[in-house]
Amino acid sequence: MSLTTTDEPWRAIANLICDDGEMSALVQRFPAANRRISLLNALQSSEVAVDETQLQAGRDIQSSLSGLTGQLAVFESISRCPILAITGMLNAGKSSLLATYLSPVNRSRVLRGLGNSAGTHRFVLWLPSVWQREPELLSTLIGFLSSVFGHPPELLSNEPAEAALQYNGLILQNELMVTDHKTVDPTHDSGTKARSTRAVDPLGVPLIAYDDGLNALKLGLADCPDIQTGYTANAGFSGEALAAHRRTHLLRIGRICSAFIVVSKMSSLHDDSLLQVLSTLRDAIPGVPRLLAVNKIKARYAPETVYQETRGLIDRFAIRSVFAAYDYRSSLAETRIPPPPPKLVVKGGESLPIYFEVGPKAEHETKNNELHYLHELGDQLDPGTLARESSRSLVMQLKSKSLAAIEWLETNRRLRDEQVRDSWQTISEACLEFMSERDPQGRVVGLRLQASPAIISQMSDSLHRTAPMWMRFSLKIDRTARQLQQAVANSASRFKILQTASDTVSQFSQRFRRGEGATVVTPEKLADTLRNFDRHDALGHVTKETLTAGCAAALTRFAAEDRTMLDDQELDAWSTQVWGAMSLKDKLWKGTQPLAMVMAPLLAAILIPIDAGGTAVLVFASTKELLAAAGIAALSTPFVTGKETLSIVQRETPWRQLGDLFAVTCDSLGLPRPIADELPLSKCHGQARKLANSQLDVKLTIQTPAQYVWEVDAEILKSLQLSIRHLVPAS
Repeated sequence: MSLTTTDEPWRAIANLICDDGEMSALVQRFPAANRRISLLNALQSSEVAVDETQLQAGRDIQSSLSGLTGQLAVFESISRCPILAITGMLNAGKSSLLATYLSPVNRSRVLRGLGNSAGTHRFVLWLPSVWQREPELLSTLIGFLSSVFGHPPELLSNEPAEAALQYNGLILQNELMVTDHKTVDPTHDSGTKARSTRAVDPLGVPLIAYDDGLNALKLGLADCPDIQTGYTANAGFSGEALAAHRRTHLLRIGRICSAFIVVSKMSSLHDDSLLQVLSTLRDAIPGVPRLLAVNKIKARYAPETVYQETRGLIDRFAIRSVFAAYDYRSSLAETRIPPPPPKLVVKGGESLPIYFEVGPKAEHETKNNELHYLHELGDQLDPGTLARESSRSLVMQLKSKSLAAIEWLETNRRLRDEQVRDSWQTISEACLEFMSERDPQGRVVGLRLQASPAIISQMSDSLHRTAPMWMRFSLKIDRTARQLQQAVANSASRFKILQTASDTVSQFSQRFRRGEGATVVTPEKLADTLRNFDRHDALGHVTKETLTAGCAAALTRFAAEDRTMLDDQELDAWSTQVWGAMSLKDKLWKGTQPLAMVMAPLLAAILIPIDAGGTAVLVFASTKELLAAAGIAALSTPFVTGKETLSIVQRETPWRQLGDLFAVTCDSLGLPRPIADELPLSKCHGQARKLANSQLDVKLTIQTPAQYVWEVDAEILKSLQLSIRHLVPAS
């Protein structure tokens, strides 16, 4: 694998986080080996994220990274054509400020006035008309707007009345700058301006207009919607929810803006709404110049007072300059309003706000008759400087978000490891619950065996081999029983024919199914037990149906593939002790019965899955439980050593079975198996012991695994960290 480099450091990072091929940052290790995806896709993947909280955090980082790389690419094309956004509070005068930059003929296309019906409810980009002669520039800009808003922009109508309706929320489908047949109303002729009949949020469809007056300014202007508004007809929001919705869209348009003018009334300087807008711009778009325009100031406030009122905002939100405009509707303010800037063209009878800079520097220059007007933005903000500052801001944000992505990966890996370990422990404890023998205090003192046909056959054969002399009469009349035992060894399904062979077998079978003397495990019971032991909710995302189906597959496979056998020598020693420990009364009684009657509990254990309606049923019972059910009470008699007879055959066999059941349950639920050092612990006789490592093959049958395991490519990660470290914005 070769890691390519590029002259642009940010492009090296973009390549490393976006590549979905050989350079992809993440490799899937379970269930499919060597499947690769990019870091950008990993951040928004439910397969990679450990939970919903982590997924949402990853998607937020992914959205930022995707936007930043897109912005940097766009800025390479439009850096010579910066755009400045005008945003702020309701009825603060944003559109009136915008109108001062436009030629008189186009000012009537800007919706101005008080009240919600005269408010700006869409983003409107006013661009220098000379930009229309730059098709490559416009194509890049329109494509980027369509990408960030999810909808193509729309041309602002040349008719003032219709333009006002567009400002207020109307969408003219035939004015969309990219054909979108899915959103055009088919009931209208193509030659008419079709109104949309579909529920499209107008906030997500920006408007574009051109003006000759902006050519000298060399800046595009974005008229932003009111943040605080009662307009809810299309958006379906109200109150603060709508304000938050509009701040989100402000960040979208902010991706192409090189500076911001925030407009506020004097009375709103300390409102929470203004603080939220300034916080949004500072935190989400750092490094981009912010100007504060204070409008509708009463005559009683001197320029110095206005500046003092804004000092806290200047320091807190890194505001570059403050401009003031006195209320031209008040005759008392005439003495405060300076003459219009030389470049401002005012039609007869037209009233426009006059913004001039306030502050210590402005006061000094005012004494020398050198007012700085906000109208002269071209002098205040050099396009080349704006482009460099915007690029620097984007590069710093890319660096920050790339580091956040790496931190997300590390956190997600740690949480995933914990979740997998918790899942293993849950399965281990659930399997142990079915196999454990407990004392009256609830402590595990031993393990039960899975009563498989092979195990039962071994036990029956051993008891038959070691039968004492006083059982000879029973053996002579036991040909039928031996045929039955052979059927057990061959196939449990053949017992359907032989179910009526013994009433005793049927009786014991019913007792075992009721949980008397054995543990009967069904898929539903295993699924419920997994839920009960899932203390950390490691399997909480697995549906009930999926969990039960996985448990059924595990039990079926375990019954079919488990080949655990008892040691014949130890088994015969146990059988000999069983016969020898019988009381005289039992000897007289057992000696006159067919051996099949003695073995009935063993046969019953094999019949239970058939009686339960399928093979996905397991029976766990100790030899003591099986034979004690037949009334052989001597089995519980301890030997001189203090150990029970049954421990002879139950030393390692059930531990191997427990390891196999754990392994096939992991496979069936779609979990990776632990390596030897990671095997969970189980407690028995007060001592912790690791599960046995199963020798059964790994077989995954589930379509959607309970856990995916991804690994970060170490070489890619190292290259990404190196690129981030060397990412220094151009000064």
